[in-house]
Amino acid sequence: MSAMRTLAPVAAAVLACSLVVLALVLAGSSPKRALAEKGERERPTAITGVTVVDPKTGERRADQTILVEQGRIARIAPTNELEVDPRARVVDASGKWAVPGLVDAHVHFFQSGGPYTRPDVVDLRARFPYEEEIARTRRKIPATLERWLASGVTAVADLGGGSWTYDVRSIARRRDAAPHVAVAGRLISTIGADELDTGDPPVVRAKSPTHAAALAREELARDPDFLKFWFVHERGADLDAEAELVRAVADVAHRAGKRLVVHATELDTATAALRAGADVLAHSVEDRPVDETFLRLARERDAVYIPTLWVGRGYQVALSGEYAPTEVERRLGDPEIVAELRGTGGLRAPAHPSTRIASENLRRVWDAGITVAVGSDAGNIGTLHGPGYFREIEMLSRAGLSPREVLLAATVNGARVMGRSGTIGALEPGWIADIVLLDADPLEDARNLARVHRVVRGGKVFDPETLVPEPSTPHEQHTRRSGSDRHAPCDEPCALHGRAELD
Repeated sequence: MSAMRTLAPVAAAVLACSLVVLALVLAGSSPKRALAEKGERERPTAITGVTVVDPKTGERRADQTILVEQGRIARIAPTNELEVDPRARVVDASGKWAVPGLVDAHVHFFQSGGPYTRPDVVDLRARFPYEEEIARTRRKIPATLERWLASGVTAVADLGGGSWTYDVRSIARRRDAAPHVAVAGRLISTIGADELDTGDPPVVRAKSPTHAAALAREELARDPDFLKFWFVHERGADLDAEAELVRAVADVAHRAGKRLVVHATELDTATAALRAGADVLAHSVEDRPVDETFLRLARERDAVYIPTLWVGRGYQVALSGEYAPTEVERRLGDPEIVAELRGTGGLRAPAHPSTRIASENLRRVWDAGITVAVGSDAGNIGTLHGPGYFREIEMLSRAGLSPREVLLAATVNGARVMGRSGTIGALEPGWIADIVLLDADPLEDARNLARVHRVVRGGKVFDPETLVPEPSTPHEQHTRRSGSDRHAPCDEPCALHGRAELD
């Protein structure tokens, strides 16, 4: 072999390294810093002395060490049996509990959680233009993602919004401090929502099965994680004809290997949705007790049921002036939105069924062996992104789920909605290292899921207080418009509509 041929690979390697250095410099990052960051990422992490909680069995394993390498769980073993690499970053978790990263299986990033986010439900556009509300919500997406992570939620499913919600998924993929994000894109629906259309409508009305199928194919071109149908049955409409719209979308979704999520809150619409091919029901059945036909169909389809027990109450407390942030909402919620909710009152919330039937149905559904996942419907008025999740956790507990059942719904079952079973939702070797370290035992009280000490996302450790620093006073944060006119009791410009929360 000639000397020139021997040197050729070396020269190629040098050239490749030089190009990498040049790219890093052009990107504003020094080679030294980039190499340091690469080395930091490659360092293993050892979480020591922790009690590991298994959502599937309810087993607690005390004094364990979780070894994380390359963003995945490498091994879990008793601390005294595991030799830790001297290079490892050690997280002393003595007196803490480790659970899988939490999953919110139902959120809406195009909604802020504040009073101006749903003009089709309560029209406050005279106080604050909806275009500005959407612009503000989009600007805050990076911070919103961090609020989710600080809350211990490492995966969220966006179940409907404008086409820009695909950008949220892209942003999350590029950032360390963000949960996994799955998106549905636009909601295909039996009804329209013109008040929400600023040029990129989150809801599109299907006029016929052929039109519904065409809308579904349009959405598939954007590569959603699932499709979504907003099945709102209006008085006098033909339920069977509406169900054919759902079937048309289901057929397109299933041929493409995608699942269909359906908003259906009445027994008749939910049953029709299952017959038409729904894979996920995004809300409780609220009007009547579920019957054997519904339960049989849900089991046959291996459907997932997302109760969303809090969201209707969220509208009521926010619009009536009863809203008071919880301790975790004061710490981790968007202070501007919290201030707006606290300043809103004198409005009559749209009628919403009592949670009694929905709560009783949840127990029947669970006992029938149907998969239940936690979804907050965050973004709707009165349900904050991030800490609003724990309102739903408490409602599930009040409905009769045990702490272990709540934890299972919040992790393993939520991972099913995300389409990521086998990679997230449990603490297993080889799975993505999405871990929440808690200050209290979640099997004693599900509300302890809100007591987040540290969050590990893809092997990277985050302190909630660093992700979301202590806010200044709500008054200082609440600078969008001066004066108090936006919080006056609603007069003629504030039209109220009878539409339910957007699923």
